[in-house]
Amino acid sequence: MSNMTKKALAASLKKMMEQKPLAKITVTDITEDCGLNRHTFYYHFQDIYDLVEWIYLTESENAVGGEITADTWEEGMRKLLMYAQENKKFIIGTYKSMSRDYLQKFLHRQMVALVSLVIDGDAQDIQVSEECKSFVINFYAYAFEGVFLSWIDSDMKQDPEKLLSMLVTMVQGEGRAALRKFEGR
Repeated sequence: MSNMTKKALAASLKKMMEQKPLAKITVTDITEDCGLNRHTFYYHFQDIYDLVEWIYLTESENAVGGEITADTWEEGMRKLLMYAQENKKFIIGTYKSMSRDYLQKFLHRQMVALVSLVIDGDAQDIQVSEECKSFVINFYAYAFEGVFLSWIDSDMKQDPEKLLSMLVTMVQGEGRAALRKFEGR
């Protein structure tokens, strides 16, 4: 029942964000929309921003699906882009609100997870310190995050497949090359 309640609250919030900005939505609006009381909301979430964070975490896991590997990171990124496009009003609404920090933290975690898989795979036969490997991971994670946020900032006008193709072209083999620059350090 608990997960169903959370999903109902999330669906109400997302539906309302189709019509108005996040800052103008109240807990009462959300609970009235899905036929629950305010206490039920606060039993599950501290505030609306906590609900926003829960939506990102649970829906992105569902969207990306199973285990992402170094060989399947591109598909993971594709699914993330498609999730964003399918939830465009919610994502852009969050981006243009005080919840922007939640979106950025969420994106950074996702990008670090994706990039780490690739870099860890690339580092198999390269002697590089964890500090240097972490630097390379963060460098590419912030680059991906920046591209993703720029895409959101432009109202996601660019085709996600084209964006993904450009990302893949930019980074193909570059993680390994970057690690080689730090070899022995």
